[in-house]
Amino acid sequence: MKKLIAKDLKIKFIETLNELDEFYYEEGNPFLINIGTEKYFIFLKNLSSAYFKNPDITRVQLPYSDHFSKIFKADIPFIILGFDADNDIFVSWNPENVKERLNAKSNVSLYSRFSMQEQVKIDEFKFGYLTNGEKFVLFKRENLIAFFDVSLSLFKENTETNIEQVEVDTKNTNTISEITDKELLQTIKHLLKKNQVLQAVEITSKFYGNKHKNMTFKDWYKIVGELYRKINQ
Repeated sequence: MKKLIAKDLKIKFIETLNELDEFYYEEGNPFLINIGTEKYFIFLKNLSSAYFKNPDITRVQLPYSDHFSKIFKADIPFIILGFDADNDIFVSWNPENVKERLNAKSNVSLYSRFSMQEQVKIDEFKFGYLTNGEKFVLFKRENLIAFFDVSLSLFKENTETNIEQVEVDTKNTNTISEITDKELLQTIKHLLKKNQVLQAVEITSKFYGNKHKNMTFKDWYKIVGELYRKINQ
């Protein structure tokens, strides 16, 4: 598997998030980022072959580090992002589980599968499970903004949730804050249960676009993202 040097990997990460209005990052790796009022510790690593008999297994390894001791004590999510340069995708693991394993031994391994990495589509978050039941999430690099909007919800198991419909008076406004069309809601919920967030955003923006031309992709994503969080509560 192709690997990027650490500097280039961080540049790719920063460039992808730089379009956000309130994005701030610190130096180093691991490092702290701010997205609006939310804070995350990030650790970027190249995915590599695990060198087992099964060549499909890939992994990142977390070495013992004093930096992790600081992160372990902080009440801030710690997100590991393993990068597959061949397929331009990231893999991430449950932040809570990862934090518990920091500095538990000289090297902590987090696993993925190359066959799944090859199959990731641009409009989805793809889920995988290891033999121990641990869940990991795969997504295209260009979907980093979408990932951070729903990152802590992605590792929860999907549950059926009744979506409360809030009627919004749109007669005197050019914006909306909720999806109220019942048929569209049914379509969107079906997509969100399959983690196809970006496809749901595209369908929503096209459905309402002619009536609310001043709303941006970011506005539509915010509405759909909130619905996604409700479904995964």
